Amino acid sequence: MLDVAAVMVAAARRGELDTAVEALLRLRDVQGRIPRADLRLLLAVLVRYAGQLLSGIAGDAAGPDTDPGEAKLQLLDEHGPVPVDRVAPPDRTILRAVLAAMHGHPEDADLHISIAVENAERQHFSHLIGRAVELASGAVVEAERRRLPIPALQLPPRVT
Repeated sequence: MLDVAAVMVAAARRGELDTAVEALLRLRDVQGRIPRADLRLLLAVLVRYAGQLLSGIAGDAAGPDTDPGEAKLQLLDEHGPVPVDRVAPPDRTILRAVLAAMHGHPEDADLHISIAVENAERQHFSHLIGRAVELASGAVVEAERRRLPIPALQLPPRVT
């Protein structure tokens, strides 16, 4: 699973969507579907990774005298800031999962992921994964720009 996540994040950073999709397709079962358990695990890996990176970025941006727990993730569109509650439900759920991971609550992140996977139609799985990959790869780019350490992807202890 870690190799799939790593390939997807690296491919997204390079703008190689086909490579990211090919990596994802390696998870298909004999019926050509990605099992929900595998999807849940992949999302957990990506969300926790994005959260870990964003926590480091927030700490760097806040400076030594600021509590990184006060950091916030701001969503923007072409008109400016967008409240999380106005984002489409699958995106909102992934964003809330990343925020939970960013603030040191991986169990809450896992709960949001489980909700997203259980409530999503199979045709929307790629959207969930795409959003998680986008957040993770964007966080890597920003961490690199700030010359922060890039942690290794890790499997969560367990995903419910």
